[in-house]
Amino acid sequence: MSHKALVFFCAAAFSAVVLAGCKEDAVDTAAYEPTSEHCQPDYLKTLPDNKAREDLVEKCMTGGSYKKSEPKTW
Repeated sequence: MSHKALVFFCAAAFSAVVLAGCKEDAVDTAAYEPTSEHCQPDYLKTLPDNKAREDLVEKCMTGGSYKKSEPKTW
């Protein structure tokens, strides 16, 4: 293996290892569906504090029908 090929291979392998840690944890979408079981406070406390949990809490509180109003420019 030539020196250039070895350097390229090492750089590619290093990049793959470094970037593998950048992927966000996959979210189990079934755990974040607004059901009567999932909207219980004890269940919500078991979920990690992230955007998916905030969305679930909002759906549970509003029944999924709330839509934010447009900002007013008076």
